[in-house]
Amino acid sequence: MTDLDYSEIKDLISIDIFNDTSLFAVSVIDLPKYELVYANQAMKNIMSDLTAVNCWESVYGQESPCMWCKAPTLLANLKSEVHPSQTTVDNGYIVYEHFNEVANRWYQLQEKVVKLKDFRTVLISIALDISLQKEAQSKLIDTHVKLTKQTQALQEAKAQLKEQANHDPLTNMYNRRYFNEIAQKIVAIIKRSKEPLSLLMIDIDKFKNINDTYGHHVGDKVIKLLALKLQEAIRESDIAARIGGEEFALILPNTDKERALELAQKIRKDMEMSSCKVDDKSVTFTVSIGVDEFEHTKDDNLFTALNRADAALYLAKASGRNRVCLYSEIDS
Repeated sequence: MTDLDYSEIKDLISIDIFNDTSLFAVSVIDLPKYELVYANQAMKNIMSDLTAVNCWESVYGQESPCMWCKAPTLLANLKSEVHPSQTTVDNGYIVYEHFNEVANRWYQLQEKVVKLKDFRTVLISIALDISLQKEAQSKLIDTHVKLTKQTQALQEAKAQLKEQANHDPLTNMYNRRYFNEIAQKIVAIIKRSKEPLSLLMIDIDKFKNINDTYGHHVGDKVIKLLALKLQEAIRESDIAARIGGEEFALILPNTDKERALELAQKIRKDMEMSSCKVDDKSVTFTVSIGVDEFEHTKDDNLFTALNRADAALYLAKASGRNRVCLYSEIDS
């Protein structure tokens, strides 16, 4: 290191850091040679090579000028590079953070280029060890990330539980609880719009015989097949639910009873032509369907119309099964 009058430099720095007990690591670099001309004890403690001449060798152990060096920027009298960890302060210092691989520590650096009275240009660099703050910051970020992930996991679990609570586990169709909940919302919309709405009640014929003859596992297959066919037959705006055992219900918005009857007949015929494969056998079955339309002038809720569709379903059963019946046929 070459001799230098530090009194002028000390006057340029607002705190007394030119001593061996300072927490600040100070170095003075003679520009444009980039020769290290001064280092206090704190800086010497983290230097790579005390005998080297150039700052990139002595301080950082580099074989060539450091890519992150701010001296060219300061020499060119330019503002600091735009970077989230770097700012230019009013007194001319560039402030930024840097990880020193030699010391294996994080430092906040304040650097300024000044022209001395003897016309020498020097880079004053003041480094403060911020490794503990960085570690605490990293732990805080890790904790935040973990909490965020836990919160997301809890939200996903709650959404999953809600989804499970709304669906029948065998068919993945809506269950009775959700059907009753959505029915109340739909009737409020229908009453305002005055649009037609129809309901279907569907039941598998002689389902007990299927269970008794082939076993409950085959009965489950029959239920799942019917559920699949219903989901294929309805529109996206329709609501289909398994409301118990082998019984299903459909809510058909913007559908009058004539169109509902057409859909019911299509479903009945489709199920009549379908079968479940069990080993080397084909199990066939039929369904009975009751139909009715919501009456805006009489019905206060959807369940009144649903009960009429249920009564029509029992008429279809009593009339020989594998039939579609409209509620108005009960009186005829």
